Amino acid sequence: MMKSHFFIANVPVKNCLKQKVNADFSGADLRGASVEDTSMDGAILKGTNAAGAYFGQSLLDVGTLENADFTDAQIPMKILPQICEREDAKGTNAITGADTRDSLMCP
Repeated sequence: MMKSHFFIANVPVKNCLKQKVNADFSGADLRGASVEDTSMDGAILKGTNAAGAYFGQSLLDVGTLENADFTDAQIPMKILPQICEREDAKGTNAITGADTRDSLMCP
């Protein structure tokens, strides 16, 4: 089995499930995480550092993106306009200082 490369509350997560439904990743360090093949329905990404992470279409289904840092994250271009239209695509990450909309490269 592959080990994950991300941390939740600074604790390494091993053998993660493919579903992150309603998971609370508030303030988590998800840098470089590969979550493109997961179901993230209702997941909370508030204040998350997701710089360089890999996301799939399920990013549309998260509960909140507020104050998250998506610098250099891989997000499918076809969903980016919908992500940028979200009301919760706002704020500034308290740890990195990155503006959420800027890190998403929203217009």
